[in-house]
Amino acid sequence: MKLCILPWIFLSVICSASAYHILCLHHIPSMSHHNLGKGIVKALLKAGHEVTWVTPYPNKTLENSNLTLIDVSYVVEATGPLDVKLSRITSLSMIKEISRNISQAALHVQELREALVKNQYDAVVSEWFMSDVEAGYAAIQQAPWILLSTIVMHPHLEHLVDTVRSVPTNPMIMFDFPIPMGLKHRLMNSAAYLLTTLDNWWDSSFNAALYKSSFEPLAKARGMTLPPYSEALFNISILFVNSHPSFSAPQTLPPNVIEIGGYHIDENTPALPKDLQKILDSSPQGAIFFSMGSMLKSSSLLEESKQDLIKMLGELPYTVIWKYEEEIKNLPKNIHVRKWMPQTSILAHPNTKVFISHAGLLSTLEALNYGVPMLAIPVHGDQPRNANSAVSNGRAIKVELGPDMVPKIKAGLMELFNNGSYYNRMQYLSKLFRIRPVSPAKMISHYVELAIETKGAYHIRSPALHYQWYQLLMLDQLLILFIVLYILYSILKLLFKFAKCFFNMFKKSFKQKTN
Repeated sequence: MKLCILPWIFLSVICSASAYHILCLHHIPSMSHHNLGKGIVKALLKAGHEVTWVTPYPNKTLENSNLTLIDVSYVVEATGPLDVKLSRITSLSMIKEISRNISQAALHVQELREALVKNQYDAVVSEWFMSDVEAGYAAIQQAPWILLSTIVMHPHLEHLVDTVRSVPTNPMIMFDFPIPMGLKHRLMNSAAYLLTTLDNWWDSSFNAALYKSSFEPLAKARGMTLPPYSEALFNISILFVNSHPSFSAPQTLPPNVIEIGGYHIDENTPALPKDLQKILDSSPQGAIFFSMGSMLKSSSLLEESKQDLIKMLGELPYTVIWKYEEEIKNLPKNIHVRKWMPQTSILAHPNTKVFISHAGLLSTLEALNYGVPMLAIPVHGDQPRNANSAVSNGRAIKVELGPDMVPKIKAGLMELFNNGSYYNRMQYLSKLFRIRPVSPAKMISHYVELAIETKGAYHIRSPALHYQWYQLLMLDQLLILFIVLYILYSILKLLFKFAKCFFNMFKKSFKQKTN
């Protein structure tokens, strides 16, 4: 009996020896960002690693013996929920200011400061949200820095890990231009890139000062010298990007940039509650799932719009599953309301044919994963762009939020049900989305482990980081070419001058002899 136990003991020792302690920083006060952070944490815990998770929502996390939580809910108190702020953001500078405030609020949490000083982590995972100052976390730990972009790749991130290649070919994140772009769109794209680059350059000295004032005291407490900001900023071992060619434009990326679009979606979809399972099973004509996410509550709609929606949906020959935060009396028989809905489980059911959504990124990716066409009603933030992208891909119909939206919603639903192209297109894109050599969760754990075991994954970083901007543009080579051409021109000019002088002398001598 004891001999049978020995292999298991040996295996557990091997597993524990290969487990790493990883600091995951996801302090953005937004439930969407929290859920995206949870996807990273779950992947690392599943791989057997110890994780310290910095989160403003400690009560909405995971239960695992290898998980340590650092509560930074003070960030919500100090800055307010980002989801609410999104509707009032009007400029890039405002987003940057909010991001800096969030970063500073998190760094004021004593438990986080003590953990950074006293503990040694094998790697630091942080989220990029309009701020580069978070480079200091990995810098003071002297550990590999894994950066997460919850949105698709964009030129600023390209600049941090490579040279910027996408501007002539891919629209900037604020544009929905078709590919290939025409001259007008390329001009607008280049202008936007130049403006944002100048803005980042203008902010760089301020960010460097903020980096130093924020992290130098912590570095001194650890008995180390804080690396320069310019060194820490470009010391990214792995960049995870929440994108995939099935829904975002393909780009040329260095090997340490890994696309993990949809990583927050569980590989094994949870089973439906029995009541919802029964409702959907008995809906062979098709079901509509209606959820506006956590930011916009359906109950906050205008009363007239609510009544018009109920009347319109009740007249449809389809089952309606509606995430609604209030009790509604005298509902039509085909409408089923719940305060909370297991979204992925509903989307996974074969009878769910249409998803009425606010087009948030997580919802958009979940619809793509399960192949359900969308009727998008975007509200703010990245939702209009997500909706426009889905429409251009032929997998959604967009309706503007407003008092006159109900007839348009009905028309959109009829189009989605009667025109099979939307369903067929979504099924095709869903197949592309899901065909991968390994799951995103396994890619996350693999590349984090790679960064730790190789002490920074320098072997897969872009060599462009070793060159100055003028070297990447080959301006120094052009200068040398110009100098060489100028020297050749000068030599030829001098030779021509000597030849001309010699010819004149010969001509004069010839005339004298002739006379």
